[in-house]
Formats: sequence, structure tokens, C-alpha cells
Amino acid sequence: MLSKSHPIILFVDRLGFSLYQDTLANVLKFNFTSDLVANMDVISRAQLISLVATLIQINKIVSSDIAIILSDDVIYIKDLAVPAQKPPLAPPVLTPVPVQAPAPKTEGAEDKECKDEVESFLENIPFEEVLARVIKTESMNRVVAVNKDLVMSIVDAFVTKGSNLDTIVPAFIYGQNINFTAGLTPGNVKTVLGNIEILKSGNLLTDQEKIILFRNLKGQTEALPTSVAKKPQNRRQYLLAGVFVILLIILGVVYVTSQGSNGNSQPQTAVAPNVQTIVPTAVPTVVPAIATSSATVIPTDLKTVNIIISHSAQSSVIATSLKTGLSNMGFQNVTDQVLEVSIPEKSSVVFSQNISADLRSSIIAELKEVLPNFSVLENQDSNSTVNISIGKS
Repeated sequence: MLSKSHPIILFVDRLGFSLYQDTLANVLKFNFTSDLVANMDVISRAQLISLVATLIQINKIVSSDIAIILSDDVIYIKDLAVPAQKPPLAPPVLTPVPVQAPAPKTEGAEDKECKDEVESFLENIPFEEVLARVIKTESMNRVVAVNKDLVMSIVDAFVTKGSNLDTIVPAFIYGQNINFTAGLTPGNVKTVLGNIEILKSGNLLTDQEKIILFRNLKGQTEALPTSVAKKPQNRRQYLLAGVFVILLIILGVVYVTSQGSNGNSQPQTAVAPNVQTIVPTAVPTVVPAIATSSATVIPTDLKTVNIIISHSAQSSVIATSLKTGLSNMGFQNVTDQVLEVSIPEKSSVVFSQNISADLRSSIIAELKEVLPNFSVLENQDSNSTVNISIGKS
């Protein structure tokens, strides 16, 4: 459990994820965009993995064990019914009389009822595959589920660079010990690393996350049926296809009936109904002008900004053009470096948080002159740095 040095802690919420490693000066923040993730559903898995890989490369994340903490807004939970405990019998005060022994209860009935409740709950989660587990403590018996594709798309970028996924736990497992409303903080990380047993007890991963585990009422762990581990795919599509077929049959019956009626009746002059055509009025959309490379920026800011352009040997011409354009704008610290490996699929620009909005607009406008498509990211550093990665496309 987090046996390697420099462990990686990821806190995943609905807006993105935060990353901690003791080799970093600050906690990094990666924000989801609508073209990557929408309503916790991954829109472009390949692009998400590529951008996370770029984040790892730019910040020089060391390969290590990974612990993922899931925010309450990305998980589905359901509290299961726990059988009430019978109160202890009071000692007899009168002469005891023979009491008929109660009929033996069928063993496993409570477990079956709980398992059925879990299956019913997972069937209603709107994702094809989920990671789920029932977590049982003294105060609760709760099933937790998360979209597997969302978590694994983030993890895959780390795994391909040598890291190892160790554990996934919901944030609520820490109770009052940690307040995650502010996200991942150094104080929260210290508490997480100081309570390794919690990472073990709440871990959603078992058997290399290939099956979903079910913890029965007796506290024993057993595998759920395969039908629960992988949700039925395209159920809605089958339902819609069935409705479509029924509508086609009804339409065919109506058509045949109308043809027969037209053959037996005299032709009538069709009278066009008086329908008023409503033409929507086009409202012009005012699009704000994008600052061009000639936009005026604050000279004092230009002297403190460091711009690093990373590119492959094949993109040297683009990098040179971009470097020239940024230098002409007044930026004095523009450097470029050739990457031999790990060339990202898509170009990106990562601003440190203290880069002003005017400077960002000017740099983005210049990038649009030479790059057709790129992503805009931000990290939590305050070192006035802009990292530009020229991808394969």
C-alpha cells in the first residue's frame, strides 16, 4: 500500500482533479472541459489521456504508486438496510419455564436480500461500466459506485509512464478527519498518508479492478455476479429500436387503410389549410474581437514571463515561427526544446495562475496564427511560466 517513494495523491471531483506529489512545489489542478468530460461521462478518452500525459511531462511527475480519492459529487451511494440488533434478554426473576426454541433461520437470506438491493441500485447508474463496492463500518452499510471510464482514463496516462494504481477510496470514508471542500491541500495529504489503514478498508479496487466486490452483512468479501460487474450495454438503444419498429408497423397499417379508402371514394379537391408561417427573426450575435499578435500588452509583464516551447524535430519550423512571433510581441524570455520521446497527440498551452488575462489573450492569439487546434490549461504555480507543447496534430 503506497510502498514506493514519492506517492501520487489524486483528488477527483466533478470539475477535474488535483494532484499532489512531494516533488512538486504546489498542488496541481487539471480542469475538465466540455469536449473532454460532460456530466462525468468521458467524451474524448484519447484526448483526455493525451492532455494528462502532457501535464505529467511538463511538471516532471515521478512514477510512483497512486492513491485516488473520490469527491462526493462524482460517486453514487446508497445506504443499505442493516438488520436491527436484538436487545439482550433480561435475567429471569421467576421460576423459569420451558421455552420453545425458535425455528432455525435460513442462512444467507439477509445476504441475498442485500445483494439484490445492490444489483438493483447499480442497474440504475447511467454508465456502461462502474467500479463499485459495499463498504461496511460500525455506523453504516453503504454501496459506492463511480464511472469506471472516468477514473481509468485519468489513470491510464500515469500507468503508461510507469506509475501503479494502488487504491481508490471515497472521500466520505475519512469522516470528520478531513474537510475536502477546498479540494486537495497539503494538510489533507498529510492526514491521508498518516492513515494508511483507511486506504485499505475503503479501497474500491480488488482483483485488479476487473470485478466488483460485494461485502455481505457478515463482513465477508465475495464477488458479485458477472451481470453486475459489467452493466448491460445499449439497453436504451434496444428499447428505442423496438418502439421504432412498432411505429413502422402502425404507419404501414395506416398507409394501407388510406390507400383503400382513396380507391373507393371520389377524388376531392384538396383545400390547403390557412396556415400562418412564422419565420424566426435572426438576432445577430456580437462576437468579441480576439486580440491579435499586435495587441498592446504591459511591457513590465513581458520581462518577467518565461515561455518554453516543446516540440519534435518535425515541428521545428512551427516552433521557430511561434518563437519569432512571441519575441516580436516583446517577450524576452522565449526558449524552445526538442522532445525525442513522449510527443503529445494534441498541442496545448499551460499558464501558471499569475499570468494576467491580457497576456493570455495575446499569447493565445499568436498561437492561433500557427496552430490550428490546441488546448488551454492552467496549473497552480506562481512562477510566471507559459509551457507550450506542439503536438502531432
